[in-house]
Amino acid sequence: MHITTLNLLKHLSILVVEDDEIARMMIAQGIKPYCEAYYEAKDGLEGLEVFKEHRVDIIVTDIHMPGINGFEMMKEILTLKPSQLFIVMTSFDTDKNLISSIHEGACSFLRKPIDIKELQTALLMTSGRIEQTLKQLSPDITIDSRKEVIYKDKEPIFLTHKNHKIFWLLCYNFGRLVTYEMFEDYVYDGEAINKSVLHVAILRIKQQLGKINIENVTNSGYVLKPYSGE
Repeated sequence: MHITTLNLLKHLSILVVEDDEIARMMIAQGIKPYCEAYYEAKDGLEGLEVFKEHRVDIIVTDIHMPGINGFEMMKEILTLKPSQLFIVMTSFDTDKNLISSIHEGACSFLRKPIDIKELQTALLMTSGRIEQTLKQLSPDITIDSRKEVIYKDKEPIFLTHKNHKIFWLLCYNFGRLVTYEMFEDYVYDGEAINKSVLHVAILRIKQQLGKINIENVTNSGYVLKPYSGE
């Protein structure tokens, strides 16, 4: 593939989840030099942890791995971030796997051993599905969901690490309920949380960002509501 075309990957953050070390090395050689950020995980559980720590545009994952497999990892991630994009790889090129991949939200399905040019093409095609639009949350707060940047009066504003994760989990699920269990999973590494601690964190986010509409749903969680324009 021509280098000019590969340069289209330069704004992408990629996570590759693959239990075969040689396959990971080969993919890294063909993809890493052209990406903005490149992460690796050796199984589904580690893939989940990397996803929770980093902004990832596209996840390239094997299906059959020890621990939790690729489909199980995808389900977990899509529960937290419904818009996450995936490319699935497998040695078992069956109709069942293809149908399951599509059902679980995969944008592309590649047979192993992976042809790097095919993977590069799949990444380029999948990148076209990344949301590029800005979203206004209040008269002075706008977010760029692609870059996960918050703007206040057109200037970037930064939250603490945990508050950043709380805020973006709400943004991933804009207009939908984010349950306390989802906060525990994504923000607090699966540990049970005191609801009052989360409430205080959200109050601090609202104080820092102003009139964004985060609504508490009693005994359930929180919802980030659309800006009404009023």
